[in-house]
Amino acid sequence: MALLRPPRTGALALWVASLCLLGMSPNFLRAAEPYSEDALKAAYLYRFAGYIEWPTPVSSSSIFTIAVLGDEGVAAQLERLLPGHLIKGRPAQVRVIRRLRDLENVQVLYVGRGYLGNVRMALESIGARPILTVTDDDRGLDEGSVINFVESEQRVRFEVSLTAAARSHLMISSELLAVAARVQGGRLRSEASCPPTAVAAWSDPRCTRRVARR
Repeated sequence: MALLRPPRTGALALWVASLCLLGMSPNFLRAAEPYSEDALKAAYLYRFAGYIEWPTPVSSSSIFTIAVLGDEGVAAQLERLLPGHLIKGRPAQVRVIRRLRDLENVQVLYVGRGYLGNVRMALESIGARPILTVTDDDRGLDEGSVINFVESEQRVRFEVSLTAAARSHLMISSELLAVAARVQGGRLRSEASCPPTAVAAWSDPRCTRRVARR
């Protein structure tokens, strides 16, 4: 299991800002011990959902499920983190899967580096289903993922594909986009400040933030 330490001074402000935005206290930055990569990714997966809007039929499900494929370490961290916590006002659970056919009633799918299959084919098999796909792959966004983990200067960060999000009928908050290492796809609107969420931004013709292509 890889261990990550907080970044050096030059990158610290951005790293702290992203953790605070996702609801993770920066107090642990003052501790001496390193933090596991699995724990950080599990925390991100838990917090991502708060900045995503799913179509109404999905958001009305009684349990919010994060499926994990190919990463038992992250799954174990989610099993420690999720009990007693709500996501979108619903009890949250992790489901370790071995086959993509086991994605019924899943809102988030995380495909880890331990997955031995073809990531592109796996994501293509999901099609336009409203599932937030998160990968940990050098070409994750190019393979069709909505969010992909990247490591920069010994810290976990993430990149976002607005094109993939639109294909899956997901709307991503501009707050999450603001702390992404990279945003792929979409287009810029001009002249005025955007509303605080991507949902509102899409309907505002004056918006200057990057929004998904339709």
